[in-house]
Amino acid sequence: MTDNERPEADSRRAQLLKGVAELALLSLLDEGPQYGLELLDRLRADAGVDLAEGTIYPLLHRLQKAGLMASEWRIEQDGARPRKYYALTDLGRAELASQLAEWRRLNASLNPFLDRRTLR
Repeated sequence: MTDNERPEADSRRAQLLKGVAELALLSLLDEGPQYGLELLDRLRADAGVDLAEGTIYPLLHRLQKAGLMASEWRIEQDGARPRKYYALTDLGRAELASQLAEWRRLNASLNPFLDRRTLR
């Protein structure tokens, strides 16, 4: 592999992650309100979506602007600084259901297709 191939592979991986990050984020928020870094940690640990810290907040802002989630500042019990918590709206739940249905439909057709191929 040449040095020029690695950045291209990283770019392809980043594009793929962008496509699944929104679905994974909406899915996490369906469990209840969470704050930004908590969501980032869970995306990385639970979903295997390795987003950069600087990526989560623009994504949250875009989804909030689209009406898919709402946010509120909360003061923690332990006296830590306030955190902004995000929660799904009704529109966000509907979008999650739609994206899940599309993801499952795509997986049902794409996985068998890819399983028939071998890597060369």
